[in-house]
Amino acid sequence: LPLIAVEVLDDELLEKLPGFTRRMRWFLENRQDLGQHISYLCTLADRPRCQRLLAIPSRERLERLLRVMLDETEFLSPHGLRALSRTHLEHPYRFDVQGNEWRVDYVPGEGTSGFFGGNSNWRGPVWFPVNYLLIEALERYHHFFGDALQVECPTGSGRKLDLAQVALELRRRLA
Repeated sequence: LPLIAVEVLDDELLEKLPGFTRRMRWFLENRQDLGQHISYLCTLADRPRCQRLLAIPSRERLERLLRVMLDETEFLSPHGLRALSRTHLEHPYRFDVQGNEWRVDYVPGEGTSGFFGGNSNWRGPVWFPVNYLLIEALERYHHFFGDALQVECPTGSGRKLDLAQVALELRRRLA
């Protein structure tokens, strides 16, 4: 879910938001410890244009997350992105609470325990709204990185796609 917190700010938008732009500049100048995580991309094609990527993961972390997210033994399924890694099918997550063991199993359908919301909360292994939000986020990342950022999809396949193509692949799987 940290992937969905992303926005691309270009100069044209920032001109319309002078108060935000002033606070952003202050933040970048006075909080360099945090400002170092904001990505910049400036191009000089037709006219000088800069974009800023506001996102939780850095490019390196984004690529690491995508490797796991697009792995068919983890989150990528034939029908979209799973809500829970398929790894938990053979390796359930276990934890103790006051002497009771609780487990998070991979259950490809209805929930088996009321402890985690029961069947009223569980809608199957692929949650369409979360997939929708991730597709939108991938398109925003592509708007910023363009074809310069390509990832293996599915992980381990040798097939390199840019993030717009990954979004299309997820749409295809959801349909």
